[in-house]
Amino acid sequence: MVWLVAHIDSKSQTVPILVRIVSSVLLAIVSASALLVILLSLVSIRVAPEVWHVLAAAAVVAAIPSIFCFVRNDSPGALDNASGVATVLLASQLASAVQNLGVLISSGEELGLAGARAWAAASRPGMLIINCDTVDDAGGWRCMYNGPKPARIAAAAETIAARLALRVAIGRMIPGILADSMAFADRGLESVTISRGRLSTLARIHTRRDTSIGLAGTGVVEGAALLSALAKELG
Repeated sequence: MVWLVAHIDSKSQTVPILVRIVSSVLLAIVSASALLVILLSLVSIRVAPEVWHVLAAAAVVAAIPSIFCFVRNDSPGALDNASGVATVLLASQLASAVQNLGVLISSGEELGLAGARAWAAASRPGMLIINCDTVDDAGGWRCMYNGPKPARIAAAAETIAARLALRVAIGRMIPGILADSMAFADRGLESVTISRGRLSTLARIHTRRDTSIGLAGTGVVEGAALLSALAKELG
């Protein structure tokens, strides 16, 4: 059975998500660099002690955004995630929608994916889950996953993208981003997150600027057609 999922809660954070993504990427680079230095030392290649000082300083600087990121309640949540909820509900009501389609509106996404994890704990094997999180009017479509690649969903996404003449980038979850699909994947379920946006979208969500001003909803309409067709292909 195919399920369409979107989270309904909207929270702000003291650090914009775009900054947190940069922080996560930098921390990954620092960690990889430290591992390389360790490997070099294991094969008797000496590295100047100052290198460790530089890596330690870089780690502290890169971690600052994550350290001072706290959940608040100041964001209107237009893009994150009223747009995703609207896309899922519209997709489920289209005349072309598959009949045996499940719809889940979760909560607690910004609080460790609490709602999705609670639902996933009682889920049945074999479910295919398409999570929709943040749909802007402009930007590229992304089909993101973590863990093993969800082969059936990825193949169906490629087929539907070609049929609808849409560009859908299929790849792993952007570092620093949490999405409900991660909770389902942790339970061994094939799951992806469908999203659309630009860098300016990432800079806007989780802030007070995430309002409906300038948001026409054309992305929601296009996304609903994409989700409906994808669910039908999988069903």
